[in-house]
Amino acid sequence: METDSETSKSSQQSCQTAEVKERVSTIEAMINLVTVIIGAGILALPQLPRRCGWVLSALMLLISCSAVQEAALCLCRALIQTNSQESKVTTFEALGHRALGWQGQLAVAVVANTFLLGVCSAYAALIGMQLYNLTGVFNQRAWVLIAYPIFVLLGLLPNLSALSKLVPLGMLAACLTGLMVIWSSLQDVETWQSWKTGDLDMEIHDTWPSQPAALGSALATCCAAFSFVPVVPAIIRDMRTPQHFPRALNGALAICGLLYLGVMLCGYYGYGNFIRDDIVESLGQSPATFEEAMHQPISEWTGARRPWLRVFISILILINIFLSMPLLAMAVFYSIESSFAHAVPGSWANWAMRIGLLTGVVAVALAVPRFTVVFSFFSSLTAPCVSLIFPLLFADYILEKVSKCRRGYHAVLFIIAVLSNFRCAYMRAEVGRCRSTGTLQMSIEYRGLVW
Repeated sequence: METDSETSKSSQQSCQTAEVKERVSTIEAMINLVTVIIGAGILALPQLPRRCGWVLSALMLLISCSAVQEAALCLCRALIQTNSQESKVTTFEALGHRALGWQGQLAVAVVANTFLLGVCSAYAALIGMQLYNLTGVFNQRAWVLIAYPIFVLLGLLPNLSALSKLVPLGMLAACLTGLMVIWSSLQDVETWQSWKTGDLDMEIHDTWPSQPAALGSALATCCAAFSFVPVVPAIIRDMRTPQHFPRALNGALAICGLLYLGVMLCGYYGYGNFIRDDIVESLGQSPATFEEAMHQPISEWTGARRPWLRVFISILILINIFLSMPLLAMAVFYSIESSFAHAVPGSWANWAMRIGLLTGVVAVALAVPRFTVVFSFFSSLTAPCVSLIFPLLFADYILEKVSKCRRGYHAVLFIIAVLSNFRCAYMRAEVGRCRSTGTLQMSIEYRGLVW
């Protein structure tokens, strides 16, 4: 009997050890965060100084990074404090219920999951577009359907620990994208330096914004570039030591913030006010004269061409998005698993739920292939809430000791979120006017990506 007891105890300990080993380390959590943060939006940051000057653009980026860092840290503290007091809370919705009851849970479930699934739909459309641009065969919708089995395969992974084995590749692709933009931009400085005569350089670069309204655009773009807060509960849930999440968060934001700042300033320095809305075009084609740069379409530019660079960056974007998409979807899966007893991980009901949601994501991408339209629709009402308003609101309700200075800081962040939301609503109205007049110009920002 004693031997059987020891054997049972040993077996239980080995099972617990295996479960711990399957969880995510602090380094892996940081890598997951970097992969989620650095999306296609990194390609939009160099355009911001063209509209509001490089000084305030850089300032808006730093403010946005600081705001999202505070929101994520407050969310982490609220989760850890709640778990140390009562039943375990592992989702955004459960935290909303803890703070505001069933009304908070319902609001978070609707807003956060709508945002995450909307981003996944936009990513699916972007993947189809990139594959079509690389191959030139079929069409964008056909490539979305071809990629659908891969979406399902990645979505059926049991948890983030299984996905973390692949995520470092996504982080490498994201960082390489930024470094390639910085390198190419600095190489292309010679293009406009050869034109400098008199005050010409003042027309190429702007230090300050020409219109105050441009600050709203920079604020919305920078906040969207750091849209990762909804996946924080999912990452903390799978960490071996959730108390170390702030280390992972600070490391990820340090990497992403420095890379974003370098891409923004170097990209604008390299191409100035003749930078294209899609910076990949500027990387692959240069104008020969100042007149070409400012007054002619890129198809008529006669400067140096680098088609290999466009292809290389498109491949890097694809790798990053293919791995970022399941990270966002996993947060939705965890939310539903915690709300419905029948959706137990590993069950047929759970598989059906995941496949059904991914099928819906692909259906939206097929119905609206313009990924910018998809993202702007979902983000105009949800992104500021899930990134700033909800985390700060829940923290103020749950955390026992919050200083008056910190509450004042949170009030300022609330204002930033509201301003960002107004800007998103304005962009959506602007696109509506473009569509009604039949023009093809798009001015929506997809995680900061302007097309």
